[in-house]
Amino acid sequence: MKKILVPTDFSPNADKATDYAVQIAKLNEAAVYLIHACDHLDPLYLDGALTHMEYNQRIMDEAFEKLELRRRSIEETEQVLVNTQLYNGTVQDTILVAAEEHQADLIIMGTLGITGLKDKLFGSKTAALISQSPVPLLAIPLEYDWSKPASFLMAIKDVNEALPLLDPAFELAALFKAGVHLALFTDKNDTGALDYISDERVILHAAEKLKEQHKDIVIGTEHLLGRDFEESIMEYIESKHIDMLVMITHKRTILGQLFHHSMTRKISYHTKIPVLAIPAR
Repeated sequence: MKKILVPTDFSPNADKATDYAVQIAKLNEAAVYLIHACDHLDPLYLDGALTHMEYNQRIMDEAFEKLELRRRSIEETEQVLVNTQLYNGTVQDTILVAAEEHQADLIIMGTLGITGLKDKLFGSKTAALISQSPVPLLAIPLEYDWSKPASFLMAIKDVNEALPLLDPAFELAALFKAGVHLALFTDKNDTGALDYISDERVILHAAEKLKEQHKDIVIGTEHLLGRDFEESIMEYIESKHIDMLVMITHKRTILGQLFHHSMTRKISYHTKIPVLAIPAR
């Protein structure tokens, strides 16, 4: 992960996401791309003495100064290369464009913050991007304070789908020298004893494969049995002191978003630890 994209609205939580990116960059000699999106402004907020163009330019100039201030501060204190760029457009469109433009390996965002004059939730932008991002997205919650992660929980539903996708998570785990918990959830309501035994074999076999590929990482397995996936995951995180949750996400159509909400997106609203969302191919 040599290119880390960090969108910011200059809120304290966005700064937490920036700090996390800097910590990764220091260990991995990566470059941080710090960007800000300037949405089109509502004419209702214009000062009568200013034209729409003048007001927009003032906002962009102020945003550019803030970006440059953060860049200089990080480079001087952390010796991490930071690139800054200002975009004109919506937050979501900007991030998708910037990720492709800079060939980002990872996006890091805060899950709560305030942006613009309309008090929009920056966190809602993060949640929306979880199922749209073409690259892994690391969501940093408001309550989180940086500490070096020691344990990752990789919560998977489809083992065959997940195994080829987990390399970014193992790359981060190796970087932090963290252990990995590989967890498969079995729903009590939908399965019987034979299904549970079959799932048990599946998760153990998957762990053996991963241990062969990642010999320097301690990998354990957990077979979670319950009636609610989110509740089971959150209880496990709490009881085992997990520092990062890893999940696979799927891009959804508009119709799909109406009837089937993303579980990763849902959990990102509630968790107190970072969530790494890896897009399915």
